[in-house]
Amino acid sequence: MTDIESSDVTNFESPLAVVQPAPEGEEWVILHTRPRAEKKAQQSFELAGATMYLPLRRKDHRYGSRVRTFWSPMFPGYIFGRFPSRDVNLLRSNQYVANVLKVVDQAGLVHQLQQVERALLAGEMVDLMPYLEAGKPVRITGGPFKGVEGIVERIDKRTKVVISIEMIQQSVFMEVDSSYVELVP
Repeated sequence: MTDIESSDVTNFESPLAVVQPAPEGEEWVILHTRPRAEKKAQQSFELAGATMYLPLRRKDHRYGSRVRTFWSPMFPGYIFGRFPSRDVNLLRSNQYVANVLKVVDQAGLVHQLQQVERALLAGEMVDLMPYLEAGKPVRITGGPFKGVEGIVERIDKRTKVVISIEMIQQSVFMEVDSSYVELVP
């Protein structure tokens, strides 16, 4: 995990000013970076004049009685950038980039990034959780159902997890807080 100390985030331009629809001839792309290379990739492309966005989350670590604050990428391994459309295929040649993901729904990505940034700017704890969708196998990591595995049936405020006994074609379900659910590899 790439950790950035507090002093590293003081000189950033307001992210809401950065995350705007791309002007004519440019497009947003998602760069899948090499491990722990998000900030290096961002700096490399910014030096070349690109508009980059790397959402950061605050993490406090305790070392005995000391508390140290770090800023880590919200989405480890991914950064977002706006580039001239003609240059998108050249991005793979950067030493920090593992892959380039082209964005089909440009407006949708901009809207989603703006929502993430608004949540981050609220100053409250925002953390990453697995992307859950109906039909995926999951394990419950906390609460009274800790350790139980099942299939996601519904996602809302409380996720409905179903456990099926296939031989008798019967199922039971439980509702759990989404924060207690992780995908089973």
